[in-house]
Amino acid sequence: MAVNYGSLPFSEQIAFFRRKLNLPTESWTDIFGAEHDHAFVVAGANRDDLVADFRAAVDKAISEGTTLAEFRKDFDAIVARHGWSYNGGRGWRSRVIYDTNLRTSYAAGRYAQLQSVKTRRPYWRYRHSIAVTDPRPQHLSWDGLVLEADDPWWQAHYPPNGWGCQCFIESLAARDLRRLGKDGPDTAPPIVYQTRTVGSRGPTPRTVRVPEGIDPGFAHAPGASAANTAMRLYMDHAAALPPEIAALGALSVLSRERLLEALETDYRDWIDGLRQTNRSAGELRVLGVIRPATLSALLARGLEPNTAGIVLRDADFLHLQRPTKRSRRTRTGLEKALTDEDINRLPRILAEPAAVLRDTRDGSLIYVFDSSGARGTGKLVVRIDFAAKVRDAQGKPITKLFNVIRSGGQVEVLDLDQPRYELLEGAL
Repeated sequence: MAVNYGSLPFSEQIAFFRRKLNLPTESWTDIFGAEHDHAFVVAGANRDDLVADFRAAVDKAISEGTTLAEFRKDFDAIVARHGWSYNGGRGWRSRVIYDTNLRTSYAAGRYAQLQSVKTRRPYWRYRHSIAVTDPRPQHLSWDGLVLEADDPWWQAHYPPNGWGCQCFIESLAARDLRRLGKDGPDTAPPIVYQTRTVGSRGPTPRTVRVPEGIDPGFAHAPGASAANTAMRLYMDHAAALPPEIAALGALSVLSRERLLEALETDYRDWIDGLRQTNRSAGELRVLGVIRPATLSALLARGLEPNTAGIVLRDADFLHLQRPTKRSRRTRTGLEKALTDEDINRLPRILAEPAAVLRDTRDGSLIYVFDSSGARGTGKLVVRIDFAAKVRDAQGKPITKLFNVIRSGGQVEVLDLDQPRYELLEGAL
């Protein structure tokens, strides 16, 4: 048996785990809460090859039913192979990695199953495991609680609800309630929030609000968040890495069509909301990275960007969309504005440009692509090391350097074939 809280691994559990992206981290708070639905991390494992080896060991534990003792053999081999220095003792650390990944993937698989039978079994019953010798008082008080499956209470209380928590959910039909002596679901307990600061000894402390009885990081239902968030997390992480590492890693990831589509979908969801509100909230999204060939050309000229990440701010998106831009024309009558179709696929344009130029007058990068417009050629202007205001983990405004998409439009190819533009990659 894979774990002592459930049955052998099942397809929904395996599928949930295998959808995750590998992310190197410095601290356990780098990726938090529902973000774990989409990212596989081992706190402090900050190299791609190290994370990949741990990923393979956990995948084996989930899909083949590897015991903790067997997993520890893999753990020891990985630590020796990479010379990894980790916090905590070997027994504690290996158990945390094993238990947390198996419990959350099992819970996510069960969540998918429960959702699939929700019309026939619309009630969920909270159960506290009898195997726990030192129960948490709140978890024990919830044992037997029956609520509708869509009750908001489950959003923060779907187990596991903390480190080592073995609570679980049963689904019930109306006849099951009658057998329990109930004529309907119970009333959800009141939620009392408390503020906690976690990771204070590491590089990314967080101050969070969690319900009483829920450990920080566990106030979500595993598997319930949108899958496209995975690529947003990956791109955010890539933007924080040294440029050369980010460029190579992202090129590998974005060459996989499924992942590029996920990034595009998440981006389109974001801009659809902006189109409705037509208001800037100071948000930005990482839509791509400078490709390795372009980065090499910049480095050869003694130019090293602060980051490889390329971002779009909501204010710049609204600038691309503004009505006055639609009325502007080139000297030959070509509409200058990008088409909506082009704007909808900015991540793909950055990942697969026809050419990348450098404007020697201001240092901007010009991404040239096949446009859906009348003349068939478009451009994006990316300002290197542009100072943009963002908010840190505590919500405080700070200024950071990004590569920012500042403008774009349809263009005459001859206008790009000028001495001021250096060709860094591709061909016009």
